Amino acid sequence: KQWYQRRVRGSFLCQVFFGTRLPIIQSGSYVYFAVAQGLMASFPCQDIYTTEDGKNVTYDPNWEDRVALLQGNLMLASITQFVFGGFGLAGLLLKVIGPITITIVISVIGLSLIDVAIYSASQHWGISLGMVILITILSEYLKNVRVPIPIYRRGQGCGVTRINLFSTMSIIFSIAIMWLICGILTATNVFKEGNPASTRGLSDKLADASWFYFPYPGQFGMPKASLGGFIGMFAGVIAGIIESLGDYYACAKLAGAPPPPKYAINRGILMEGVGCFIGGLAGPGIGVTSYSENVGAISLTKVGSKAVIACSGIFMVVIACIGKVGVLFSSLPEPIIGGMYIVMFGIIGAVGISNLQFVDLTSSRNIFIIGLSLYLGLAIPAWTADELGKEENSLTTGNSEFDTLIAVVLSSGMIVGGTIACFLDNTLPGTDEERGISSYRLATKAEGNKELKRKIYAEPVMEMLAKRFPILRKLPFVYSSDE
Repeated sequence: KQWYQRRVRGSFLCQVFFGTRLPIIQSGSYVYFAVAQGLMASFPCQDIYTTEDGKNVTYDPNWEDRVALLQGNLMLASITQFVFGGFGLAGLLLKVIGPITITIVISVIGLSLIDVAIYSASQHWGISLGMVILITILSEYLKNVRVPIPIYRRGQGCGVTRINLFSTMSIIFSIAIMWLICGILTATNVFKEGNPASTRGLSDKLADASWFYFPYPGQFGMPKASLGGFIGMFAGVIAGIIESLGDYYACAKLAGAPPPPKYAINRGILMEGVGCFIGGLAGPGIGVTSYSENVGAISLTKVGSKAVIACSGIFMVVIACIGKVGVLFSSLPEPIIGGMYIVMFGIIGAVGISNLQFVDLTSSRNIFIIGLSLYLGLAIPAWTADELGKEENSLTTGNSEFDTLIAVVLSSGMIVGGTIACFLDNTLPGTDEERGISSYRLATKAEGNKELKRKIYAEPVMEMLAKRFPILRKLPFVYSSDE
């Protein structure tokens, strides 16, 4: 599957420069993996070959056609994001989304990924917990320790400055230390062959990998499409939009920025459409959305700089074209990743819960909405996953397109929980003070004036054009002084 590892990695550069302009990363979403699995289930691999060591492996000689089908459906579905962002539909959602809905969407993002974190961490709990302990020590206990660093300033010569190195580099340092420990335990034969924490075989993988590979449109043939595939991808796009809305608010909160205005959210969804289209044009057909793990990393590293994220995007584009570097990073032991997930997903859930500070928690109405939407947002996707694992399940209607749509919608905790919370919050009787709307609006106004929002969220190119052609201010993704 080296073709998958070589996919284009820098689509989030569009988001940083032209989208929300928040320090947020775009990457493949689990929502689209679910869509791909459902779509590919209709085209199972047929051939089984036997390798030299006697192990049976499943291989589909027409796998490129299957990827082309994913690509075409994703490119069509990405039009939905162009429409939502370009016509301001994403911003209109904010009129019915209050602190309760934001809480549920963000919290479910973190809590719904528990299985992912547990799966990776359970490969070796010792290494995973070691990763958690290291991150905790570096990012929290040593966060105020300022380390002297030699620097050079033009006109001033050499000097020394002090920075919070441990908190800023907590994740990188933790990865390096635990990876070194895994390497030592592998070299001393403590980790046997087949142990998920072992680094054995890395040299062979590096030797087999090619040096350079450049993704290009049509590398898997002409993109194809089907009605069922489009419906599934469409549901995935809607789930991605809802997830991104929660991530935008969480990222702004952790980065110390005021909540994103409507025009920034519209532009962000529009740029996500660009990222998905690129993923279909030159990638493996897996759509991109805001990367929740990155939101958690901001809280740990205290780095919320757009320049850092932009440099990271350029770096990822480069290493995606260098096969050996990509193999090196992809060989990171699974338990180390599991340790990072435990910390980051927990932070995302906590960020969601923090929005309840605006809500009246003595209100039985609010308690009912929060409890029901949060529980169903976790329970229904879990039940759906269990049901889909059966040969005969109650979700099969005989119509493959409808089955794919139902499976994607019910598998997304953001859609289930967020929709229930939004519906109940807007239909059950309650005052703005009780719902937290009034205090949330006051808080957002206090966090930043219009000039600060313009400085953070206004896109320079569109601003330059709008000054020459004021009518462009009418576009829903261009800065407006009314917000």
